Amino acid sequence: MEFTIYIFAILYFMIIFSFFIGILFLNNSKNAKINKISVIIAARNEEKHIYNLLNSLISQNFPKENYEIIIVDDRSEDNTSNIVNKYKSKNSNIMLLQVKNESKVLLGKKGALDKGIRAAKHNILAFTDSDCVPTNNWLLQINNHFTDDTDIVAGYSYIYYKNPFFKFLKNLERSSIFAVIAGSFGWNWGVTITAGNMAYRKELYDKVNGFNDIGLIKSGDDVLMIQKMGKIARRMKFMFHPDSIVNTGRDETTGSQIQQETRRGSKWYNYTIPVKMMTLFIFVYYLVFVGCFMGFTFAYISTTLFVIILFLKIIPEFLLLTLFLVKMKRLKLMWIFPIAELIYIPYFIIFGLKGTFGKYKWKE
Repeated sequence: MEFTIYIFAILYFMIIFSFFIGILFLNNSKNAKINKISVIIAARNEEKHIYNLLNSLISQNFPKENYEIIIVDDRSEDNTSNIVNKYKSKNSNIMLLQVKNESKVLLGKKGALDKGIRAAKHNILAFTDSDCVPTNNWLLQINNHFTDDTDIVAGYSYIYYKNPFFKFLKNLERSSIFAVIAGSFGWNWGVTITAGNMAYRKELYDKVNGFNDIGLIKSGDDVLMIQKMGKIARRMKFMFHPDSIVNTGRDETTGSQIQQETRRGSKWYNYTIPVKMMTLFIFVYYLVFVGCFMGFTFAYISTTLFVIILFLKIIPEFLLLTLFLVKMKRLKLMWIFPIAELIYIPYFIIFGLKGTFGKYKWKE
């Protein structure tokens, strides 16, 4: 029994520490030329947010003739398209496309994104969400990272919440996801990515046949796509520069948070086998860890055993997050690390189960 627990703890240590090593291995070579970039945003009922996004995109410190902005109005019932048209009349590099009916083969956001990608003039495609606000140097940073052998670039997103405690807690939790993105990229392995700050080549999208084989899955336009692309991508890079950050706000209602986390967990069935096996192992290990904690509390396992497995969990997580946040210049988030350690395991288990076996609502 103890031997099995030690094996679980050591394997977990190795998985998390491998992402730490991956960040150290990341290639930092920069591109010296100016590429042409197509920015693609799928927008649905975003009249409250689209102003800020468009203002940031038309204010990019990047040659206007070298980028286009493609807004795909995805069946909006509000004023989204009218707002985009006003900006389009004053900015020649803005294009508005409209989706009137949901595709039967590309569900949800995928149909809108595919329409934008098909219309894009340039090979490098940059993506963000309608409620996001990139920095003015966002495209410049994407350009700098796209060397000739680079196929995928990802960046960091920071969420603003009114509640300070929740802001720190959620951003630390998200930082762990971005640390895994960066660490897996160091091994040229596409584990996950976030739609709010990513870019890839149009030719790579075509090589993997776009969203075709994942089109009937409601979510996963980012994570499932990176897992497809990661199999053949030449090089992946993560942007650590502060100018590459995309800022966003979030609905702070409990219901919206539950739906968001459930959607995230719902994609597990469709992961590639390596990613599925890794995340399944982590899920089982967390159950083992909870069991060990209960056993230690009621004196069924020794203090020595529990302390060892505790350190084998905390040390690689602490190293990975610290390295990532130092590189992102966000180390102040680490003050909430001890609290996050207490919360995250039950959080992961609950939403892992809810996402896999439960139901969720998509944005209407």
